[in-house]
Amino acid sequence: MNGGSQRKGIGENVVSVTGIDMQGERIVLTREECNFSYRSSVLQELKLVVVEAEFQFERTDAMESRHEMIGIMASRRKKFPLRLPNCGSVFLSDPAMYEIVGPPGKVIEDAGLRGTRIGDAQIAENHGNFIVNLGAASSKDVLSLIHMIRNTVHDRTEFWLRCEVRYLSPESGDIIPAHLVPAGGNGSIH
Repeated sequence: MNGGSQRKGIGENVVSVTGIDMQGERIVLTREECNFSYRSSVLQELKLVVVEAEFQFERTDAMESRHEMIGIMASRRKKFPLRLPNCGSVFLSDPAMYEIVGPPGKVIEDAGLRGTRIGDAQIAENHGNFIVNLGAASSKDVLSLIHMIRNTVHDRTEFWLRCEVRYLSPESGDIIPAHLVPAGGNGSIH
């Protein structure tokens, strides 16, 4: 998915990726062939099992990097729900939406949804872009909450939130953005 933080993605440091396709063939892709962008890459479409990646990193001052990492981790501990199971950020940050109404977490909170619960799935009390499991949340609970959030935000802003979270279909094995799944789905959220 080209995961990242601080407006950077892991794809910036990739030299090559080696994967095995559905026919068992070994495929090697360069960074350019991976077509990395915000939370996306060609790897999602190719259905490869990634078995190896080569990276090249920029040399930096070790102490400076350590201080930066400590600062980022302290900030995350304050604002992210770390004590309850969750799948990380649920919705992608759309630059057009961000410019007009803000990031997903703020927009969800501004809609008065913080703490909203369906079954044991709840929008985190301390960050609107996280859905936490209070103990026995099902994928149906999470998907229903995702759909409710999307509809509420769209009604208020005219922007459709898109999911960063992926859904694994038990029937087909397909992995798709969770917002594309009907609210009654029973697969796994990743």
